[in-house]
Amino acid sequence: MISWIQNHLIRHGRWIFLTLLTVIIVAFVFTIGNTPGCTTNQSGYEAQPFYGYDLNSSHEMEKLSQKLLLSTILKTGRPLQNQQQFQSQLLSRITMLHIADTIGIPAPSKNSLANYIQSQALFRGPDGEFSNDAYTRFIDTIETDPDIQQDLIVLVLEEDYRIAQVEAAISGPGYFLPSEAISQVQLNRTVFKIAVAEINYNTFDPEIPLSEYTLGQFYTDNIMRYKIPERMQTSYVKFPVAPYKASVDTFSEEELRAHFTANRARFVAAYETTQTKPEEIADASTAPVVTFENVRSAVIADLTAKTAQNLANKAAQDFALTLYRNSIQRDTPEFKELLTIRQLEMIEIPPYTAKEAGSRGLPAEMLESAFAMSENRYFSDVYPIDNQGFGVLIFSKRLPPEVPPYPAVAEIVKADFIAQEKRRLFNEEGMRLKEELSARLETETTFKQAAEELGLTVNEYEACTLAEAPKTINRAVLQRVQSMDQGGLSPMITIGDTGLFVYIDSKNVPKIKADDEQLKQAEKFLQRYGAFVGASATLNELVANGQTDE
Repeated sequence: MISWIQNHLIRHGRWIFLTLLTVIIVAFVFTIGNTPGCTTNQSGYEAQPFYGYDLNSSHEMEKLSQKLLLSTILKTGRPLQNQQQFQSQLLSRITMLHIADTIGIPAPSKNSLANYIQSQALFRGPDGEFSNDAYTRFIDTIETDPDIQQDLIVLVLEEDYRIAQVEAAISGPGYFLPSEAISQVQLNRTVFKIAVAEINYNTFDPEIPLSEYTLGQFYTDNIMRYKIPERMQTSYVKFPVAPYKASVDTFSEEELRAHFTANRARFVAAYETTQTKPEEIADASTAPVVTFENVRSAVIADLTAKTAQNLANKAAQDFALTLYRNSIQRDTPEFKELLTIRQLEMIEIPPYTAKEAGSRGLPAEMLESAFAMSENRYFSDVYPIDNQGFGVLIFSKRLPPEVPPYPAVAEIVKADFIAQEKRRLFNEEGMRLKEELSARLETETTFKQAAEELGLTVNEYEACTLAEAPKTINRAVLQRVQSMDQGGLSPMITIGDTGLFVYIDSKNVPKIKADDEQLKQAEKFLQRYGAFVGASATLNELVANGQTDE
């Protein structure tokens, strides 16, 4: 097996660059020019050294990117997920290779390389083991590609092997405390009996005293909350489709049939929905065929609508082009004359902020375009409006940010004050209820009885482990119980419009033997996790050093 791999790997290394890069290089090669630190500005080029590479060199970054993308496919069987991950791993790869060169890690022997190949995810079968068939299919897929770079896969695998040696060296043994593993297994097996009491925020109705002084003070203390951002004052010229329908001439038979042919599936589907269908058709070939004559009226109506739509669009485009070509300024006699001749009307839009652009019943893109306009460029492109026509936005002026006087926002201030006070009083009620519950639990009163006497709704759950907990228990509750003891009562946990009090009726913590299988698994996990954290911290520091060093 090893010799078979060696022969194919070494002898056919020139082709293995592949379909993999064909698939993934298209997705990521553009990031070389768009990723910070990996761009080239020819007008004012400045090198960005990083462990022997120039991050601003597109030539160097392209070669490194190809290696990284191929390496990722071989290791994981899937491409990188996003540009941020791509850039992070690119810097990490450069750093790890720099360390390998610095400490003199040699290239792998043929046997070591062959063994390393068998660890690659791309060559694993359904059982997770190395698959001769998967490897063969990979070779068969790419061996005939004449454009493959020479020996690229060999070079990538050799570099990955050396990087793996560095990772093993900086990972360390993976330290952990034995008590951590025991605690983890105990937590997984601990059986909790949980009760949860609820108070509903929506039904909480405290008395909130109001006065003009209080509201005025609240307005003053939170005045920036009521600041109105910059707004656009605009209008738009609409080109509705309806008037153009009357001007559409009669269509020729050839035009109608051509339109029917081009949209046959749509017309047939619409026609069939209007017909009474037989309960059963024994033979589909005997079903009636929908002809042009069956849908002639629908074809005429549809072609008329599309033609009118095109005419309205053309009129809107011509209007905007005339403003541009003739350099017509807004509100000039020439502008008004153009509106009059073409029988157009300026429709005023109430002033709006950037956040309100989507709430004016018009295309948000059209309204947002005003924020890039000025006195000189005061009209937008043409935008469709609800399939009923087209519009061109006309910029008027920018309304600067302002803080409205208290009387103008008095009702809003009142609503905000009430909402804030209600939430504050709700939290205070939660603290009061916690004290009441704790006091009653010190007697022989059960949690359910104590909570219900205070007007709370109680849910009691059967004893279970955290993994077996019902899905109806909020995840925040399960997170809280992990640090609670038997008989413990939590402060109020606010989740949305509900306040929750968690009570641990019983908590049975098992003893864990030294030879417990799950304990051994937990120790191995914590060891791997500790090694991973240590290696990640070291690598991040090295990457940061490489970016700051001159």
